[in-house]
Amino acid sequence: MNSTTVALVMGASRGIGAATARALAAAGMTTILTARAAEACAGGVGEICAAGGAAEALSCDVSSYGDVSRVVDEVCKRYGRIDVVVNNAGMMEPVGLTEVCDPQAWSAAIMVNLVGAFHGCRAVLPVFRETGRGVIVNLSTGAAFHPLVGWGAYCSAKAGLAMFTRVLGLELSGSDIKVYGFQPGMVKTTMTREALKKKVNRVAELDPEDFSDPEVPARAIAWLCRERPDDLSGGEVDINDAAFRARAGMAG
Repeated sequence: MNSTTVALVMGASRGIGAATARALAAAGMTTILTARAAEACAGGVGEICAAGGAAEALSCDVSSYGDVSRVVDEVCKRYGRIDVVVNNAGMMEPVGLTEVCDPQAWSAAIMVNLVGAFHGCRAVLPVFRETGRGVIVNLSTGAAFHPLVGWGAYCSAKAGLAMFTRVLGLELSGSDIKVYGFQPGMVKTTMTREALKKKVNRVAELDPEDFSDPEVPARAIAWLCRERPDDLSGGEVDINDAAFRARAGMAG
C-alpha cells in the first residue's frame, strides 16, 4: 500500500488539468492523469516523471459513470488510496444561439461539465467516507453566474455545478472531506481560444494572450488540496479574490 498522497485529475491531457497534475506532483503527490484516451496524457506523465515525480495515465470518459467508477477502483487497487479528486474535464462547445445549437451537442456539454463532475464525486465519496477525509475540487467559472449570449450550454452546466458543490458541502458538513468550486479566471487554453473564435458575445472581444497561463490556477488548486481550508469548503473560490490570493501566497 502506498502511503503517499494520491491525486486523481480528470481531464488532464492539456491546459489547466495538465498544469494541475504537474503542480500536485511537485507538491509530492502521486498523480493519476485521465483523459478519454490515456495516450493524450503521455506527455504530462513524462514531464512529471522526468522531474522526479510519480504519475501515470488512465483512460476515462467522465460522461460514463461505469468508466469513472472503474478508474477509481483501479487506482484504489494499485495505490490503496485516493486523497484528492480534481474534476477538470470540460468543454465549451456548442457555442451559438439556442435556436441553432445541435441538441445532442448541448446535452453532451451538460453530461461532461456537470454530470461528469457528479460521477467523479459519486465514485470517490465512498472511498473518502471510509478513510474519513479527502478533497474534491470542481472546476467552476464566472460564467456560472454571468449569462453570456451563445454560451447557454456552458453557463447552464457550470451554474448547475456551482449549486451541486454547495449541496455537497452541506452533505459533507462535520466531516473531514472538503469540496471546493474553483473559478480559475480567464486562462490561455486551447478550449478557450477555440470558443472565442466564435464572435457571439463580449468575451470574444478579449485577447487570449492577456489571460493567465494554466500554471497560475494550477498553483492555487494545489494550495487548496494541500492546505484544505475548512472555511472555504462547500463554496466557490475565485482566483481573482484578493483575500484568497493573499492566503494562497499569490502575488498581485
